Amino acid sequence: MDGFFNVNKEKGYTSFDVCNYIKHKFKEKKVGHSGTLDPNATGVMQVAVGKATKLLPLLEDHNKTYIATVRFGILTDTLDPEGNVLETNIPTNLDLSIIKEKVKELSKKTTQIPPIYSAIKVNGKKLYEYARNNIDVEIKERACKVYYSNVISDLYDDDLYPTVKIELEVSKGFYVRSFVRDLGEALGTIAIMQDLVRTKTGVFEIKDSYLINEVSEDSLIPVEDLFSSSPIFYANDYLAKLIKNGVELDERQMKVKEPFRVYYNDKLIAIYAPSNHNKYKIVQYFGD
Repeated sequence: MDGFFNVNKEKGYTSFDVCNYIKHKFKEKKVGHSGTLDPNATGVMQVAVGKATKLLPLLEDHNKTYIATVRFGILTDTLDPEGNVLETNIPTNLDLSIIKEKVKELSKKTTQIPPIYSAIKVNGKKLYEYARNNIDVEIKERACKVYYSNVISDLYDDDLYPTVKIELEVSKGFYVRSFVRDLGEALGTIAIMQDLVRTKTGVFEIKDSYLINEVSEDSLIPVEDLFSSSPIFYANDYLAKLIKNGVELDERQMKVKEPFRVYYNDKLIAIYAPSNHNKYKIVQYFGD
């Protein structure tokens, strides 16, 4: 079994839980995912099985779309409901039009400071390891990009806290929790990400996804389907033998800036990706 599952992760499951479930259900040794979702978050997860796991790095740079529920007037150490409450101060003067204005302003920023509770490594340790051991550490700003943002609800009270929903399409490495923290500060208050749903990552959309207990062999997306828009190179007998041994290809075969498919006798035998100037390395071989 080689391919991808479009999983709609439910609350309470870790990304590891999802992979482990699929591994045991289908008795597959190789199962992996792209784009970790916290246990409190839900939505689209790209899960690969078999030889397709080697292709996951090709999916990591895809844009992701989220719907975040922002709760104002509370701050936790994790910037979500799972953490310890650091402060509560319910604002009484929030205005929806100002919130929309600040969301647009923040969306223009090209860097952000990640949350202390994240898996980013500093000096060989993950940031959350510093946090759990109460060790101070300098967190540097990281590049990020917001491609689209919109406030998609009215301002409403949830358990007395002013709350609003926003939609964001963002780049790899973007932390919605950081955006929410910065939004609170821009409005002169505090805020946490109360809820998060990932609705899209690359071509994987939530409308086409399956809950973990709904996943079946029929919902497996073949490699050829996922890479159907990628360029194709047709190998001859001579090159097909070399490709089986992982030979590097160059501009004599292809000249593209993206991954491409290699076919031999009308059958997909490999996926290649750019490695350096006009050279391409094999990512995974699918032939016999």
